Amino acid sequence: MRLQRLMLLFVCTLTICSCAKNPFSTRDNEEPTEPVGTFIPPTSPLIVLENLRFAYAELVIGNFVQCLDSNFTYRFDFLQTLPGDTAWDYRQEVNLTTKMFSAFSADKSRRITIEFTPQVDQPDQVLDTTATLIRSYILSVTDTLGTVKQNFQGIARFDLVEGAFNFWSLRRWEDLHEDLDINSWAEFKNAYR
Repeated sequence: MRLQRLMLLFVCTLTICSCAKNPFSTRDNEEPTEPVGTFIPPTSPLIVLENLRFAYAELVIGNFVQCLDSNFTYRFDFLQTLPGDTAWDYRQEVNLTTKMFSAFSADKSRRITIEFTPQVDQPDQVLDTTATLIRSYILSVTDTLGTVKQNFQGIARFDLVEGAFNFWSLRRWEDLHEDLDINSWAEFKNAYR
């Protein structure tokens, strides 16, 4: 009986040792399956615009979605190329931006850069839980060498709300032409609808 217990203990020990290199070591960390890009916790309205800029530059849809409030709407004055509606909602915004980011990710020769400039005559309005920021912008599509292939410019009015954990997000984004002869961000987005 004592010999059987000893043999059983030996077989169990041998089985455990042969199945694992080191049963007391921790496993290696897995690499992220998706790039996370640059995302700063949006504790102020200005950080939301920075995150928006990073999301477009890095083509990270998850970071873009975190910039939007669930009641988000996008409005624009008009489209040069296709008249019709002048607004869309959260779902449409996420769908078209996903298509856009996928197209740019597939074509590694193009990049998106965005420059926001505060309007001197339109100061930021930041209240307790709401804010309005008005910015002129230039959205550029460039090649890998930085040569500008297309420019879109206009004026964007961003209405933001403060939500859970004191994080800010875009509730409404209004895009206006600054110059009627130059395409705005709405024309750029509309190409992916």
